[in-house]
Amino acid sequence: MPAKKKHGSYDIISEDLYDCRIPLHNELAYQHGIHFDAKYVGSMEIPRPGSRIEIVAAMRRVRYEFKARGIKKRPVDITVSIDGIKVVLHRKKKNQKEATWDESKLLVMFHPIHRVFYVSHDSQDLQIFSYIARDGASNTFKCNVFKSSKKVYFAFFFLFFFLYAFQIFLLDCRRNSKELILHV
Repeated sequence: MPAKKKHGSYDIISEDLYDCRIPLHNELAYQHGIHFDAKYVGSMEIPRPGSRIEIVAAMRRVRYEFKARGIKKRPVDITVSIDGIKVVLHRKKKNQKEATWDESKLLVMFHPIHRVFYVSHDSQDLQIFSYIARDGASNTFKCNVFKSSKKVYFAFFFLFFFLYAFQIFLLDCRRNSKELILHV
């Protein structure tokens, strides 16, 4: 007879969702993108950050500047894929009736995944997260800050999905470089 555990039984099948080693989405989902709802706080150009303290300070500076100016947070859809991070404004309810939808008019920003420098959350407010991306043309860094529409753990999911998409991106790059070497 098996011995009983002190903390209750562990159901492997139903508790697989909590296992960090098992990805929540397959690689194909990252090709199309994982979608998140959030509010766009704002963006600001910053000098290249040298430490985590500078990154958190930049994130809080963006929040403070936009709050002091009275600029409202805009609801956006964030898509994380192996192509990059795409931020698109939510469509208004009266505009949803229109059959045509030009995403380029609603596109706030797009950063290829290889240009994303850092992804982080604010430890004082776990609903706040940001990423810093390098602009290709001007070689400047931009801190983009968001507030999650969900409660506490959303920022952590964003970080996890970004890192997993980046891992798949790197694997694809390695596969493609091996194929190029083999074809030559």
